[in-house]
Amino acid sequence: MKHIAIVVPEFPIAAETFVVTEIRALAKAGHQVTVFCFIKRESAVTLPSNVAVIDVNTASNKQVSAFVAKHPFEMTKAFNCAKHQHALTTCALLIYGTKLAYLADKYHCEHFHCHFMHCSLAYTLVAASWLKITTSSVEHGRDIYENNDDIQFKLTACSFNIAECQDVLDKYQQLGATHLHLLHSGVDISGFLAHPAPPHKQLELLFFGHLVEKKGIDYALEALALIAENQRPHLDIVGQGPAQKKLYDLIKKLNLKTFVRLLGYRSPHWIAQEGANYDGFVAPFCISEDGDRDSGPVVLKEAMAMGLPVITSDVMGCSEIVTEDTGYIVASKDVLALKLAIEALIQCQNNVREQMRILARQRVEQYFNAQVQAHRLSHLIEGACIR
Repeated sequence: MKHIAIVVPEFPIAAETFVVTEIRALAKAGHQVTVFCFIKRESAVTLPSNVAVIDVNTASNKQVSAFVAKHPFEMTKAFNCAKHQHALTTCALLIYGTKLAYLADKYHCEHFHCHFMHCSLAYTLVAASWLKITTSSVEHGRDIYENNDDIQFKLTACSFNIAECQDVLDKYQQLGATHLHLLHSGVDISGFLAHPAPPHKQLELLFFGHLVEKKGIDYALEALALIAENQRPHLDIVGQGPAQKKLYDLIKKLNLKTFVRLLGYRSPHWIAQEGANYDGFVAPFCISEDGDRDSGPVVLKEAMAMGLPVITSDVMGCSEIVTEDTGYIVASKDVLALKLAIEALIQCQNNVREQMRILARQRVEQYFNAQVQAHRLSHLIEGACIR
């Protein structure tokens, strides 16, 4: 099986747990995996013992010069690849692309699999030109709607591209891309507890994730404020981010301090162990002012893996994850619709909510199992061709 080089901008990647899940699953599927990043941070993330994380910046000028001298005929291909891209300077593309190529060659990698399509994929394509090996990319929402420089060239240059939801696949096709595959990101279901909800006097709702505009948490707060106090659920918000202060102020303004808690950071282990004690998960995603949005949010799958009914919005990919028997989908930024969905969950009989919990877990097991998705990705990688 091919030795896969996973390329990411930095490692670990904040709020992107599915990258680590994918690495573990590919290693478990039988691949040798090496992670390459351009910023390496201290981390408590545990990877399989045979998976190394390599900072591309550790490649010295002397080592890179020796590599270039050994590959004189590939220099023209690398230069041409860099010249086809305009968001970054040709100089930067050649420097970092060649460093990555040297290190991938040193570790005997046979395929590049790149997350995020801006700088990391730009450098990866140059590196692949040096080594004449196959490349695949995985989009993240901002790659298409925010950091989309040179995207048409990148989609064409990759051996194949992964779309995490149908909306993204449709967008790729509009851009004229071929060699596309729909592959939802998976969840390691063995890491999430699922059990009947403990009895609560009022519903206990949960959100966890990066606190930024596109998560739409302010709309959830406004919806809660419209619900009568004797029925109003409690909401725990887990996470950190630039929107944290704004949310704190909004909680105070809406007189929700006795109903909503900002818990700050909690470890993935805490979430996996404690999440099933809640009655539901609320994540009313929206499109931020700068166009950023989630695509096929893995957080919905993680919540469903814990058996939580989900209340979310009709932003990219959500309707492919949540069904009418596992939760509620409302129009994005529609506070009244969100209020009605929360009230619908409140009014459900206990046995109905329990059935929703069972079906949510089953849906993740059937369609979003990380190990199944890793085997599908492995098959694509093994059959990939250089474009």
